[in-house]
Formats: sequence, structure tokens, C-alpha cells
Amino acid sequence: FAFKSPHSDTVFGVCFSADNTKLASCGADKFVKTWEVPSGKFLKAFEGHTHHVLDVGWFPDGKQLASAGADNNVKIWDFEKGEQVRTVNAHQKQVTRLLFIGKSGNFITTSGDQNVKMWNSGGNNMRSFAGGTDFVYAVSASGDGKIVVTGGEEGIIRMFNGDQGGQPSKILYPPGEEPPAKEEPKKK
Repeated sequence: FAFKSPHSDTVFGVCFSADNTKLASCGADKFVKTWEVPSGKFLKAFEGHTHHVLDVGWFPDGKQLASAGADNNVKIWDFEKGEQVRTVNAHQKQVTRLLFIGKSGNFITTSGDQNVKMWNSGGNNMRSFAGGTDFVYAVSASGDGKIVVTGGEEGIIRMFNGDQGGQPSKILYPPGEEPPAKEEPKKK
């Protein structure tokens, strides 16, 4: 199938609904747009971000969407009503990525403010994952949210314990760039 002119500018994100009958897209034109699959028929557009929309995702039930904006906000949209449900003041800089965790309705956001946050389906911050020193662009999580993995400008991958306060569990460095091992104090 082919879509006709989805956005008037750069497309930053696309996501299928859980049942694969709808596709959402977002872009530099500040819109979230939805499409029927496989026909490619345009369904609805959602407007409300004041800057580029960098990512989009469907809630597991397919009734709502969430979008991540360069305006530092996450917006929750009611698909059937075609309207905004709420705005989450998510980060101090652009929200670069948004990922739903399994079938829970909880989601994770990454940002240019070096932070990664986990939100519940109501848009309340459940947990933050610290340690980044630059823009964070990538995130993945196990289906149960117990392992969260992030990456960004630093060129390293950080692994976190997702269900115990967001504590870091491991840092993966590029091959050959691992920091030197700490020496054990010598016994006298």
C-alpha cells in the first residue's frame, strides 16, 4: 500500500497499532496523523504541539496515542474523539523518543535534557533513569519493564533495573573504549 503525502515535511516517527489496522505518523509539520492499514486511507490528524513531533506510539488498547515533541511535552490523544486528552510537561528539552512497555500502557521517554523517564498511562512520572551526560535518543525495554536500555550522543549504552528505582546495572562501551579497571587497594 502507498500513502499520499503523509506530512508536508520530515517524518520523524511511525507506529502500528497493536492490532496492525492503523498506522500513526508524526513529523516536522507539528502533526500526528493516522492511517488505515492496508488501504492507506487517511483517518485523522491531531494538532497541538508547538514544535516538531519526534515520535508517536499507540496505547496497547488502540484507543489513545501518545506523541513526543520538540516542545518538551508528551501529548495524549483520544483516537475516537480526535482530540487531546492531556499534556505532560515531560522534560526540560525536546522529547526525542517514546516507547510503550509491553501491554501495560506505561511508557518511557528520552530527551535532550539527558534524562529518561517512565510514565504511567495517566501521564504521571513513575521513575527516572539518571546518568546520561548528553542527548538521549534511543530506548528499549523488556516487555515487563524490568530492564530498560538507553543510548545517545555519548556513544554508550546504559542498562537500568526498571523496577527498582531505575538504578543503573551496566554500561556498555564501544569496543576498546572501556574505562580502566579500578585497582584494589594493596594489603600491607
